[in-house]
Amino acid sequence: MAKGLRLTAIFAAAAALLAGGWLFWLSQQDALDALPQADGRLVFEQERQIWSDGRIERHMIFRDARLGRVGVTISVPQAIPGNAMPVVVVLGGFREGRDNIAPFGDIGGTVLIGYDWPLSRKAFDGDALAALSPDMRSRALGMPGQVRAVLDWLDGQSWADTSRVSLVGYSLGAVIAPSVQRVLQHGGHSVGWTVLANGGAGLGTMIAETPSVHPAWVRPLFGAAADWLLAPLEPAAHLPHLEGRFLVLSWPEGGLPAKAVADFQALVPKDKSLVTVSETSSPDRLAQSIGMARDWLLAERAIPSPDTSVTLSLVRPEPRLAAPRPEVVVPAAVRE
Repeated sequence: MAKGLRLTAIFAAAAALLAGGWLFWLSQQDALDALPQADGRLVFEQERQIWSDGRIERHMIFRDARLGRVGVTISVPQAIPGNAMPVVVVLGGFREGRDNIAPFGDIGGTVLIGYDWPLSRKAFDGDALAALSPDMRSRALGMPGQVRAVLDWLDGQSWADTSRVSLVGYSLGAVIAPSVQRVLQHGGHSVGWTVLANGGAGLGTMIAETPSVHPAWVRPLFGAAADWLLAPLEPAAHLPHLEGRFLVLSWPEGGLPAKAVADFQALVPKDKSLVTVSETSSPDRLAQSIGMARDWLLAERAIPSPDTSVTLSLVRPEPRLAAPRPEVVVPAAVRE
């Protein structure tokens, strides 16, 4: 019995030492260096096209050896300007990219990109335990690299002007946006305009104090784990390094701790505008924020005015988009 207890104690001490060493190693990592990048150019797998309200939504699936599956919805006008269009990358609070760009409606001669979060659906429903999958950390840390890989792919498309990129993050997207923008900057993609709506700093504190996360008893544990495991995504590690123009929107009673919101706003680079969105019901608040984001991007000339006179042509590739259809599925064998 005594020998068994000694062996158990030895194994427990060894495990604690290994865990402590791993956590110490994590704490010493540089936030930018810890975010993985694509192994190469994204490999196109499939595409589904939906025609709606004068625009084409192209839900595209790519794959990368290091980052795995990458999904985005790219919304473009059915008739596009003769010149390349500015790009607006949207990181929202919904799991699917199409849902994240839906509040923008028809944004005119602009390439609108909605990113598919690679996290589990249950995690988006607030199930903290479901988010603790074995590959959760690698999926989460791969998000900024996935967005950069999409912009790298977009570099080769004649209809997209990747020298005029705007980034809009709201809800969860506002928290992840700083790490995404820093990775984009590091990869040579200058983000000229950034909108951050309802963002906060301090991942562990925000998770520990989020009422929607259940079960309640796991919140402080999950928050402490996030501080260690997701440290490379921490907004405070990236905000001071960002460049460009900023619009920061705050939602009263937005579900984030007041200190997290204040810290986030204080760290955003000084060339910014701070606006508090008046309190309304949640859907109206989001619509109001998106409306303010559009108005600001128009005023900044980041995106063209809807009534701007331009020469129009069919969006490429013409053979596949010759006649409107409710949905077109493009097999993996077809390449851009």
